[in-house]
Amino acid sequence: MQIEQILMKLCSADAVAGDEGEIRNITREFMKPLADEVMTDGIGSLVFHMHSTNENPVKILFCAHMDEVGFLVRHISPIGMVYAHPVGNPLAKSQDMQQVRITTASGKKIRGVMNTTRDMTGQVEDVYVDLGVDSEEAVRSLGVSEGDMICWATEPHKLSEGVVSGKAMDDRAGITALAQAMQSIRAMGTLTNDLYFAVTSSEEVGTRGGKLCCELVQPDLVVAVDVANHSELDRGFKNHRHLGAGLMLELYDKTMSPNRALLNWVRNNLEAVDVPYQSDMFGGGGTDAGLAHMVGTGCLALVLGIPIRYCHSSISLASIADIKATARAVTSIATRLAVRDIASFTDFIHR
Repeated sequence: MQIEQILMKLCSADAVAGDEGEIRNITREFMKPLADEVMTDGIGSLVFHMHSTNENPVKILFCAHMDEVGFLVRHISPIGMVYAHPVGNPLAKSQDMQQVRITTASGKKIRGVMNTTRDMTGQVEDVYVDLGVDSEEAVRSLGVSEGDMICWATEPHKLSEGVVSGKAMDDRAGITALAQAMQSIRAMGTLTNDLYFAVTSSEEVGTRGGKLCCELVQPDLVVAVDVANHSELDRGFKNHRHLGAGLMLELYDKTMSPNRALLNWVRNNLEAVDVPYQSDMFGGGGTDAGLAHMVGTGCLALVLGIPIRYCHSSISLASIADIKATARAVTSIATRLAVRDIASFTDFIHR
């Protein structure tokens, strides 16, 4: 399956934190045949393990999260309006007049229109979904109940050459990059390093799955593959998230400041294999690496980002070239990092 098809299939599925079964099924389809072993944490993350043939391999954990921002059914009113509670941080302007679908306990998809009420300052007060019925009884007869998942019903499309639109690019773009990297690595045959590719649960509500997968694997290095928003009207020198200009090598965020020796090695490695990248920092927010790198006595951590436009909204844009560049970066790190490199990064007593 082509990379565009993988991305579009992932973006067509619905998954908020704790209700990620649709994405688990798709990632098993793509990634399990490439792995030697599949592991799981206690909240539903999957880890696809590719065994090393080396007696003393580097253990590297790559993470991309399954969950998207979305909503849960909170109340059902007597006039048949379904009130929603946000999960994660969905963009406020993507809560007005949006087509959505509710996934019932039986898995049935119920379509509706999302809208909001706002206060005098324009802040959202209530988010509700109109299913086209006029009573609570009619809503419940459709199988809808409190706690059901609500996601935007945006269908993915290919736009201009090499650009795909769709919901949940955060972080289906990252999962796509990991799937592509696994294909490339498996084609190489013998593996020097012990590689773990995790699709993590509950990142949008507290970066939980990355931490648990790190506890499970106990890696030498954890690499979060995530996305960041590219301001669509800014093409200036302060924007390090241009679509089509390559992946983002994250130099800092408020939850994790990477080892400088590791960053220098990654820069040199990306340049050696001619992978385009942009040097970026997160002013706010974080990734799975934030909690994961503090497991035990701590481990090395890195964030590779994919620039997207309109993050956490009902529709985002991503560049296939950037996803491919990220996959190439993952492949290069996975196959070129050596035990001696890890030792040099962490020799704090002598360095």
